Amino acid sequence: MADLFLAVDAGGTAVKAAVFDITGRLVAQRSIDVVTIHRENGWVEREPEAFWHGTATAIRQLTSGEITADRIVAVACTGFGNGVFLVDAEGRGTRDGIVSVDHRAQGIADEFNRNGTSEQIEAITGQQIWGGQTLMQLVWLGKHEPEVVRQTRWALACKDFLRMRLTGVAATDPTDASGGGMLDLAHGEYSNALFELAGIPELAGCVPEIIENSGIAGHVSHTAAKETGLRTGTPVVAAMMDVSACVLGAGSVGTDTLTMIAGTWSINGVESQASMTKRPPILNMIHRDRACRLLADGSPTSAGNLNWFLSRATGASIDVKQANALVAQSQVKSRRCHFMPFVSGPAPRRGAFVGMTNSDDQASMLRAIYEGVAFQHRRHAENVVSYVVPQSPKKIRFAGGASKSAVWAQVFADVCGLPVEVPEGEEIGALGAAMCAAVATGHYSDLAFAAQAMCRVERTAEPRPQLRDFYEERYGEFLRLDRRLAGLFDPLAEH
Repeated sequence: MADLFLAVDAGGTAVKAAVFDITGRLVAQRSIDVVTIHRENGWVEREPEAFWHGTATAIRQLTSGEITADRIVAVACTGFGNGVFLVDAEGRGTRDGIVSVDHRAQGIADEFNRNGTSEQIEAITGQQIWGGQTLMQLVWLGKHEPEVVRQTRWALACKDFLRMRLTGVAATDPTDASGGGMLDLAHGEYSNALFELAGIPELAGCVPEIIENSGIAGHVSHTAAKETGLRTGTPVVAAMMDVSACVLGAGSVGTDTLTMIAGTWSINGVESQASMTKRPPILNMIHRDRACRLLADGSPTSAGNLNWFLSRATGASIDVKQANALVAQSQVKSRRCHFMPFVSGPAPRRGAFVGMTNSDDQASMLRAIYEGVAFQHRRHAENVVSYVVPQSPKKIRFAGGASKSAVWAQVFADVCGLPVEVPEGEEIGALGAAMCAAVATGHYSDLAFAAQAMCRVERTAEPRPQLRDFYEERYGEFLRLDRRLAGLFDPLAEH
């Protein structure tokens, strides 16, 4: 009996295959590390065949073991947004895939900002242009690799590449298409004028059909069935970019909930129907089967800072559990240093402990890291919420690696002054994709209903009123320090 949903989640270092039941319970999962190539010139790429092989292996480990293929109702893929995979008509890469943290196109984005092209593009897409954005990467490829472009049939997001290898069908969804700066946001469709403005009219024919998040984009092919162990003909759903999938998987539906995803990246998003009254944020995506838009802002400034500190600064002498215990035991209102959570950028910012004295120790430094990450999340969240005033979120849904820590969730609640709800389970993005599959196969009427039925809150951290003034003062200090320190590394950054 078919009663389970298979979700594939392609991340920065691994691809996961996770199986959920109709209630959203995680039944089984497998994870395979995939190689992301960091080249000497700063390019960040992924070899398509190795990427697909890792994905097929993860799925086969499930179907050859505890989950029989006849139990899979449908498959849904999610993965990192932006970047681009160029493929031929058979779905084979015409070059290595470009990952979104590759900013080779930043010079083009800077030039577009200087000459006014960015304003014209953003008026159509509703997105800020930036170096890792799909549209900007395509401009770079059209300029520097025209022969590769001539060999290319489709330009795909990473999850869409995997889906094409599963089905043989090229397709995308509104989250990746809009979040990659590829759509006329007002009309929700591709625009030839956009590709003309960007100087790549030849690539307008390389973008795939747009299928709704809960729409069936294809079926498992005979070839993919042999590689994965899935049944030929199993439906494969369009699903959504990982940011949208995490928001949905966290159960965040409606304008009263702010989602914070604290992994390597600090991702902060809120649903909205409001029109743009100023330059758009980094992500302004058509979301949840076009029921709303998802506004999101972020940077690589989240829980990855703790991983760096534990592995590099302490030499792995303490683990995450011990770090949580040290922070929990430390005094909240005591004097301590600040931590600037920029060990992974973005440039020109750099990570730093600031204001250290001989009273600081390992525990105070760890608490400063937990706070610095929360401060940066709050800063991004305030920017996102500024687009939707007078809308004001009343709670935070907290996901990502940091959400596993009860003490870190409490720091977020105290810093942001809002209740922090932590959803049950760890594979929140994969769960969001599974929700798309559940709606596509008629098990739920829409994605909002699926989120309500398949997501449960495991615990809640309430903000402590007695700490409000303390954290308002520390947050103000954090912002002032950041303005000053940015100027140390780039004199033009302090303003």
